Amino acid sequence: MDWRRYWEEIKRVYDGLDRRKRLLIGGSALGTILILVLFISLSTRTHYAALFTGLDPADAGAVVEALKADGVNYKLDNGGATILVPREKVYDLRLKLAAQGIPQTGTIGYEIFDQNNIGSTDFVQKINYHRALEGELARTISTLNEVKAARVHLVIPEKRLFERDQKEATASVTLKLKPGHRLTSTQVQSIANLVASSVEGLRPENVTIIDTKGNILSRPRDVNSAVALSDNQMELKKKVEQYYTDRLTQLLENVVGKGKVAVQVAAELNFDRVERTVEKYDPDNMVVISQEQEVQENPDSGASAGGRSQHTITNYEANKTIEKIVQDVGNVKRLTVAVMVDGKYLAPPNGGKGAEPKYVPRSETELEQLREAVKTAIGFSEQRGDEVQVVNLPFDRTQLEQEERALQQMERRLFWERMLKRLAYLLLILGLGFGLYKVVTSFKTILIPHMQPVLSLEPGGEAMTLELPPDIKNNVRLQQTIATLTREKPDDAAKLLKAWLVEEVNE
Repeated sequence: MDWRRYWEEIKRVYDGLDRRKRLLIGGSALGTILILVLFISLSTRTHYAALFTGLDPADAGAVVEALKADGVNYKLDNGGATILVPREKVYDLRLKLAAQGIPQTGTIGYEIFDQNNIGSTDFVQKINYHRALEGELARTISTLNEVKAARVHLVIPEKRLFERDQKEATASVTLKLKPGHRLTSTQVQSIANLVASSVEGLRPENVTIIDTKGNILSRPRDVNSAVALSDNQMELKKKVEQYYTDRLTQLLENVVGKGKVAVQVAAELNFDRVERTVEKYDPDNMVVISQEQEVQENPDSGASAGGRSQHTITNYEANKTIEKIVQDVGNVKRLTVAVMVDGKYLAPPNGGKGAEPKYVPRSETELEQLREAVKTAIGFSEQRGDEVQVVNLPFDRTQLEQEERALQQMERRLFWERMLKRLAYLLLILGLGFGLYKVVTSFKTILIPHMQPVLSLEPGGEAMTLELPPDIKNNVRLQQTIATLTREKPDDAAKLLKAWLVEEVNE
């Protein structure tokens, strides 16, 4: 196909157009190109997702170097602590970097011995062992859900010849907790036991645990010490109070509704360790434990004088019962329960829009029923001096209403964002189709009528161009002129056609 001929013909026709038609063709073509570019950019835009977050500078640098070596595009966020990569490559890259030991989180474990250092001394081997042990312990502690990072330092003294000269091993653990998390005393003690069990000669009480804020988390391990007893007692007291609070809240919310009840329980526990031994005697039930009978005969006395005597000695012992009573520590000594219940809210009459619901307090009968239900749930005992108070007060719903309005606004915003995004794609597709239609129509209505008739055949994939004879060209041009005149000036064309018909009739 002779493209040069076509291009010269298009250029000739375009030069013969007026300014308005040129602007129409150029604007349509430019709009179509812009729409195509925008559509392609939106459809091929890369979406990034977090590969790692909260990285140290050293680990972040190692990850970035690995990504550069693999030619993976990445972005840094949060001061370099967060690394973003294309969303479809996140999981593959995590597995690949994990196989390379990246990130190492700044700790070295037993892999330090994977390197064959033949010339290392015993001192170096010992130091490497301490480093590996510290790193492995830090990794194990970091697996806890509440712990973000951990550092472990061990002090293992050398063996001494005499026992009196031997020093004890010590350890210190620094924990970086996740935001909003805390460790219970049981978990802290578990960490101390873990470290002590991993090091020979280390006792749990010689392990000091702190957090990154400098707070000491570890406590003396001796359960008989005053501090340990106080911590255990407070923890047990909190567990008992939380147990009753959860139980009462669940019970009352099924009646008054979720978020309309507040429960506070104060438990007084008895931590006195009492052992009693009781011995009871029953004098009415005597038991024969032994009986001795003595018979004596006098040979000098005759038979008639009764020369025989008999003595019986019986030993009795009262019935005795021995009871040993050991009273458990932590028994409930007294319970005090305070319950606040919200009232009822009636809808405004006639369904007034924007009007606030009317608050209606609960009746005394209903409060008494709730009070009896609370007493039954906690096992109320007057002998212990338990107290239960159930009051009806209107709750402050300002914060709750603000949160609900904020949530509704967020939902509406997300909804409209989704709708606008879909509408933008729809308008983009419609604009693309309309632009293509305008371009095709413009070329069809402007260029084609002015182009020379060319017959293009492609037999065997080769283009062939056939020129028309001059007389046929003149006829074609005349037809095109008439068609153009008819399209642009239909009234004049109609008058001209009518005049031709009249002349033909007259002839």
